[in-house]
Amino acid sequence: MIELVISQEEWPAEQQVDGMVAEWKAAVGDTVKLGETILEIVVVKTNMEVPAPVSGILQEICVAKGELFKPETVLARIG
Repeated sequence: MIELVISQEEWPAEQQVDGMVAEWKAAVGDTVKLGETILEIVVVKTNMEVPAPVSGILQEICVAKGELFKPETVLARIG
């Protein structure tokens, strides 16, 4: 199982600020493809589309829409 994480290097803000899940484009049980946008986040008023790191089935969403998170947080698991 692969964990979907946004690393510190990918984080669109220099300071340690929280991000927020704006919208999940896929639901648990959906088949996702490598590179397909499955999530949209907001960090310091900047929207960012997050692609699937692998093809597979979205097994678990760990951070729900509207919740805050930090870099390196597991957002979802794809298997």
